[in-house]
Amino acid sequence: MVTPLKSLLLADTGAIVAQVLEIREQKRYLAGKKAFESWRKRFHESFDIETRPEDLTEAALSILIEGTEEASMPLYEFIMGALGLGKGPRFYSLETAEILLVTDISLFLLDQLRFEAMRRMDWVEDWPTLHIPLLDLVLDYAGRFSSAKHATPDLSATHPLFPEYQRIFQGDRPSFVRRLIPDAVRAFQEQFGTP
Repeated sequence: MVTPLKSLLLADTGAIVAQVLEIREQKRYLAGKKAFESWRKRFHESFDIETRPEDLTEAALSILIEGTEEASMPLYEFIMGALGLGKGPRFYSLETAEILLVTDISLFLLDQLRFEAMRRMDWVEDWPTLHIPLLDLVLDYAGRFSSAKHATPDLSATHPLFPEYQRIFQGDRPSFVRRLIPDAVRAFQEQFGTP
């Protein structure tokens, strides 16, 4: 039996939990606003806190998968905005630990974007992180994604090298997929045009 006191405590607890969740979602919204600020200007496109790798246009994806030092800046800007570390040019004046964190997350994010490009060309199978908002890939990196940063999707059965992929040892398959990345970036940019 629920007494009036228990009922009051349950109601208070429910209200506190709701407030905590509301504050958390507000922080996420503000982090997303800062994170995507430079991308909106750079790509002249619309992004929000729910934007996933699979939602990016080919034009934006083509730039983001480049992997050059210059092309890394949009990723740094996004990550730094999400983590509240300031704007992209400030990257080089961050503390060493912050530089390492931003770099680690940017390499992870670059992989996810490249896997999305490969998926669109039917080079790899679907991959769970392609359906997770970009903002959450950054904010939840340490707790959810850092342990899987070296994982790769499976090669698609339609890829010409699939028979060779099937013959190799399971533990060597991620390296096999990674060796295809430079060709995949070139093929994606040729197919969809480098802006």
